[in-house]
Amino acid sequence: MPLPDTTAVHDLYGPAAEFYDLLAAPAWARLGPLLHRALDGVDPADGPLLDIGAGTGLSTEAAADAVPGAQVLAVEPSAGMRIALSTRLACRSALAERVTVTAGTVHDARLPGRLCAAVALGVVGHLGSAERAALWRLLSERLAPGAPAVVDVLDRTAPPTRAPLRLATRRVGDLTYESWSEGADDGWTLTYRVRDGETVVREHAVPLPWSGIGIDVLAEEAGAAGLLCTPLAPDFAVFRPVTTREEHS
Repeated sequence: MPLPDTTAVHDLYGPAAEFYDLLAAPAWARLGPLLHRALDGVDPADGPLLDIGAGTGLSTEAAADAVPGAQVLAVEPSAGMRIALSTRLACRSALAERVTVTAGTVHDARLPGRLCAAVALGVVGHLGSAERAALWRLLSERLAPGAPAVVDVLDRTAPPTRAPLRLATRRVGDLTYESWSEGADDGWTLTYRVRDGETVVREHAVPLPWSGIGIDVLAEEAGAAGLLCTPLAPDFAVFRPVTTREEHS
């Protein structure tokens, strides 16, 4: 008998799923090239690529395109986000042949002994210190020698403002969709508005708890698990297993 799906209880991103891809273009205009750079040289023969917190599949698709031939394990706890991810796969049959989706967290996934790479975008700020330590250990054990784990944090050089800040806007048919961010001590709130002219016809506020942890702290944590950090931006870094000469021989 199949196990019941308990992930909906923790579905932080479900209310945002409807709007996510419509308004993600400005963020991914920056994230896409960074991710492609981080995955340069990855060898798919080393194993599948793990996408932790795959969301609607923007990172899954970008990672798969950056590493042609790699099988991808996409892990996502939000049912709403997985609907969008499944739709993305349905629209790209070649991609669907390469991507396996797991409902839940990385600890629910059946992982192989080796991974050619891992991606965790929009993830670590949701984790406590013990959860991050477990993630670093998993990556250190599973990543092939020299393989990258790609991680981002909140950019502390441009954090969410206390006053509402419009992040993106897009016209769809007769309506205009907007995303707004407002910072708080323990994260921020994303607010999505749908306007008909000057009239707001729909509004959804999505509180997102997120720690203010920076790359420097992650580098120290990951280093204790045998991972070396290489920052590519103030909020974006690559972590690779530290291997010795004996391990290569």
